[in-house]
Amino acid sequence: MRLISALLFVSTAVLALGAAAQTRIYCCDDARGRKVCGDFLPTECQGRAYEERDNKGFVSKKVEAPLTAEQQTRRNAEIAKKEEEKKKAGEERRRTLALLSTYSSEKDINSARDRALAAVDKNLKQAQQRLEEANKKKKKLETDKEFYKGKPLPDQVKAEVRDNEKEIAAQQGAVDAKAKEMEDVRARFADERKRYLELTGKKSTDAAAPAPEAVPAAAPVAAPAPAPEPAAPAEPVKPARKK
Repeated sequence: MRLISALLFVSTAVLALGAAAQTRIYCCDDARGRKVCGDFLPTECQGRAYEERDNKGFVSKKVEAPLTAEQQTRRNAEIAKKEEEKKKAGEERRRTLALLSTYSSEKDINSARDRALAAVDKNLKQAQQRLEEANKKKKKLETDKEFYKGKPLPDQVKAEVRDNEKEIAAQQGAVDAKAKEMEDVRARFADERKRYLELTGKKSTDAAAPAPEAVPAAAPVAAPAPAPEPAAPAEPVKPARKK
């Protein structure tokens, strides 16, 4: 019996200690600014920021007050902004590493630019050639239309005219797109060259473009010399009188 009683006493003490160790106190400032605490969340703390304390009075957790709809919107905007800035910073780091691992000198960048421009220029010339052929066909169709002046155009001629108009529009669009692409290529490689020089601290080795030669000024044209005045006619010589 004594052993059983001792065991019951020890069990009760352990349970009591465990319960004491798990005791939590909740505290907050009410609407009047007074501190309110309880072993469960007081009614005054509902919808307000509160602290969770252990049985020794130390703060173990802080809970913020629920955000209003406006506050939540602002917080979401701030989080989205930080995420976007983080994403941009990561992209910038990847771009920097890719730039430094791709090129070992400014010459490499210029060579890559020239290769890219050559490829685009080839496609541009092909589009220009097709556009020129389409314009030539347009002139021929204009001649054909003159033949049927005052008469209904045959369906075949109408179809050829429509197809030719579409072809001209398509090839003109291709020419414009390739011209724009060449500008973009130049701008992209110019930016990469600038960034490469900034990151490596190197100076550009590109020779400065020679200044255009000065066109010599035209020599002033001398005014024509005035024509000489006609000489006065010589007086006739009188014959000498005989003495």
